[in-house]
Amino acid sequence: MSKNSTFSKRMIIEPLSPVFIGSGEKVGKFETLVDGNKTYILNFDKLMENDKFVAFFVEKMDEILNPSTKDGALKEIFDKLKINIGDYSHTSFPTIKDKNGKPKTLQISRFVHTAGRFYIPGSSIKGAIRTALIKANESFAKRFESTLNISESDLRNREKSRAISLSIDRIEDNVFGSAQLSPFKALVISDSSFIDKSHIKFKKVEIIHLERPKQGIPQFFEVWLPEQRNTGSNKVESRIIFKANILSKLLTLNEVGKEAIDYLIKVFESEENFTKTMKEAAQILIEMEKRKITNSNYQQKSELLNFYEKISKINNETKSGFVLRIGGHSGFYSKTAYRRFLQPTQVKVLKFLFGYKKVKENNFPVTTRIVKLSESPKDILPVGWVKIELLD
Repeated sequence: MSKNSTFSKRMIIEPLSPVFIGSGEKVGKFETLVDGNKTYILNFDKLMENDKFVAFFVEKMDEILNPSTKDGALKEIFDKLKINIGDYSHTSFPTIKDKNGKPKTLQISRFVHTAGRFYIPGSSIKGAIRTALIKANESFAKRFESTLNISESDLRNREKSRAISLSIDRIEDNVFGSAQLSPFKALVISDSSFIDKSHIKFKKVEIIHLERPKQGIPQFFEVWLPEQRNTGSNKVESRIIFKANILSKLLTLNEVGKEAIDYLIKVFESEENFTKTMKEAAQILIEMEKRKITNSNYQQKSELLNFYEKISKINNETKSGFVLRIGGHSGFYSKTAYRRFLQPTQVKVLKFLFGYKKVKENNFPVTTRIVKLSESPKDILPVGWVKIELLD
């Protein structure tokens, strides 16, 4: 790639497992309705189109905003209007109760959207690709790992531990230069086209303990689901652009990042180089996930291992593309440059410096998140895997 050329490709993105990109928005308590043993997540966009419902809602506002009377007040409105709750709901699920038999307060997170339309932000795609490009370069990954090679005596020395924490925070600056001069400024990725609403659903997400059977309070995410019938309609499009001329300008200001600049120029020299690098990063992560699950005591691990075998094959066989893990709650190793499991002494550094109080040094991480597609214990998938194909 010459220092004045541009790499530009369309990216066709398709979910292989449920994808969650959080908007930071939560479903409010008044947007759910507990009706005995069933809980509904109400579709207020649809309800607000019903003028009679709006009139009753305003009339009973005080009762609806009071947690102790909310469900009864909402149910009364549905009964008066003789409309079915399910017809005005995103989804429903068996009511989750505490030990006293009272419905638990649940965390229900929304997918990123604008004006009611769902999409994948370019920043989310760029973040995942950026991490993959670092992970695929063993030299860079080793530098991130080496910052955690610290003796216990140094770790417990207050002054030294502060210096260590600062050096870990600055590791990216040491490899790539400051944020203002980062070579990744040359990488530009657009927001995706809009996702077909029919593939956006609320699903239960469980945090699975891989060492022993232990179930935490389930969460609900609004996720982009993979297509069940391969019609090819459940895809979005984005564009990736890499501007080499930006790197040549940065090089005159950023001698620290020369190695990274040379690496990125080589990666984006051709579509073949880029896809090969991304495939390598994906395979590293897939093998780590397989190893973690294989060594676990999780009952449904065969379902998860089958999924990883499937996407490994997709990653290898997609000629002009690769698989990628994006979005929220996709795991520690998906979000970091590490390309091998950390040693217990390295995990101890993370635990000491960054407050991971419940972390066990000998088995980290010990949990993973799975999406329940139905009430069947075998109908599960991990979070966040997509297939990306490159087109001119």
